[in-house]
Amino acid sequence: MSLAPVTRVLFAAALAVFVLAILATRFAGAEQTGGGGVVVSLEGEVTPNRLPRHRPIPVSVTISGSVRADDGGPPPRLRRLEFAFGARGGLDTEGLARCPRARLRNATSRQALARCRSALVGRGSIGAEVPLNPEEPILAQAGVLAFNGRAGGRPAVWVHAYSASPPVSFVLPFLLRRLRRGTYGIAIASPVGHALGRWPRLRSFRLTLGRRYRADGVAHSYLSADCPLPPRFHFFAFPLARATYRFAPGPTHTITILRGCRVRS
Repeated sequence: MSLAPVTRVLFAAALAVFVLAILATRFAGAEQTGGGGVVVSLEGEVTPNRLPRHRPIPVSVTISGSVRADDGGPPPRLRRLEFAFGARGGLDTEGLARCPRARLRNATSRQALARCRSALVGRGSIGAEVPLNPEEPILAQAGVLAFNGRAGGRPAVWVHAYSASPPVSFVLPFLLRRLRRGTYGIAIASPVGHALGRWPRLRSFRLTLGRRYRADGVAHSYLSADCPLPPRFHFFAFPLARATYRFAPGPTHTITILRGCRVRS
């Protein structure tokens, strides 16, 4: 017995959502890829994960990843790190304080907060390795503070990292741009190799971005999102984030992660 055209369309739509739900469950952990002597990973989540259908609400986005050599040696030198994530229009910096990058140079975490707390938009951690002696590399786990900034007339995020032992302080500049087309709404990129210098090698990172603030008496959210599903659909899997790792002199690896969007009643 054949299905009517409308029934077939509804059945196909339901089947697609079901398949994507399975994919979202399967890929709930970190994704990884490798080649050219290096393995990279990416993981992420949006909080909260239950969102209204057609009304954006404040959210935070967490992105984490790692870099390692496939032979167990020192990780290769990462030249550039790029992310794309979020829905179009989901970034708001109107009235949000900005922190000049120069205020963060050679600062401890306490000093960075004292100078730029009003521009804080995120926190996290970075793991780095200095392979001066490949058999006994220097390992550093640095706390991270992210601040709203501006560079060349464009929004930016200054990712300030500080470790007390060994003493390490550096600033990774991430330049932001809004994407008018495609799956993602926000792209950020950083020349990691230039910011870290010749020796430090990035091993891992975790960054949570999100901030609610008021400007001129109006409530704002640094990041916002909704779950624009048609009626009767309450779950959908979508590409949450894409990361591109560019190494010097190579290779380049790109990873995309799927996550679930649930409608809040």
